[in-house]
Amino acid sequence: MKNLCLRIWLVAALVILAPVALLAQADGQGIMLGNWKLIVAKSDFGSGPKLMAMTVKVTSDTPELIQFSVDEATGAGFQAAYSFKGAADGKEYPIAGSATVYSYTEEPGVVHETQRDPDGTITKGDFTVSANHKIGTWLYTITSPDGTVVKQKLIFEHTA
Repeated sequence: MKNLCLRIWLVAALVILAPVALLAQADGQGIMLGNWKLIVAKSDFGSGPKLMAMTVKVTSDTPELIQFSVDEATGAGFQAAYSFKGAADGKEYPIAGSATVYSYTEEPGVVHETQRDPDGTITKGDFTVSANHKIGTWLYTITSPDGTVVKQKLIFEHTA
């Protein structure tokens, strides 16, 4: 009886997760593809600056091309818009609208990001999505040139 229950549970899990995996990988696209909206109330900004709003539109997430645009507003009222276009090959590519460079690598279920700012600040983050592809989480470690470290957890809702 235990084996039958275990088999039923495993089959149910596969039936539920398989379409999600296929959706996330449709047309060779990765887990970031789509439109994402920051859920400010569920995010933890640590001792870093708090964002009041952020939307990310990812139009390509393949090993050959990661392409996205971002609109954000900080707690201080500062508005920013920038975009990125580069491969997920670990090499640095510039951000349009900023002097920061980003690099990406991907493995199944996780996107790794490194940001290098002109002042020497290094931000490393990992992005994962929920099984239903509705919630995305960025876990960031931000290291400033003086060695100060800030940890952040940004939670996003997949809106399209």
